[in-house]
Amino acid sequence: MAFAVVLYFEENHEKEFLRIWESLSSENLTANLVEAEIRPHITLAIFDELNCRPCESQSANVASHTQPISFQITHLGVFTRPELVVFAAPTVTQELLAFHSNLHDALATDTKNPWEMYLPGQWVPHCTLALGFDLKNLGKITDKCLELQLPMQVQANQVGVVEFQPMKDVFKFRLISD
Repeated sequence: MAFAVVLYFEENHEKEFLRIWESLSSENLTANLVEAEIRPHITLAIFDELNCRPCESQSANVASHTQPISFQITHLGVFTRPELVVFAAPTVTQELLAFHSNLHDALATDTKNPWEMYLPGQWVPHCTLALGFDLKNLGKITDKCLELQLPMQVQANQVGVVEFQPMKDVFKFRLISD
């Protein structure tokens, strides 16, 4: 089982992403992300192994010293490897990059086998909108995803860890600077 460290959005914007997920699912255009029981998020890291107790403590510490992070979701994109993924992505800010890097530094001794695409310097922050679909449906999926009102000013207010597959919340913490 692998572990993902994720950044969750505040509720209002989370609902916007859920609306897109539900629309794509109802038309059988993509894998059902709603049924996966995961909330819309930006993945900060994935590790094949994670020592949960120290990781939980480190994550709580990082969260307690971090204000909620505001940024704009400005565009849609497509990953082609290792599988087709349509995503919404933010304009990258120094604050978002610093948080990502600090979190990796804080968790470095409690994790093993990080997935390269999520490492600082290689990471493309994104919120998955569609995956597990046939290329012939890319146009229809893109049309649905364009229903997001971009640019969208969002705030990320929680960091959490989920274990997958199957998906299971391990812990989450509110971002609140003391």
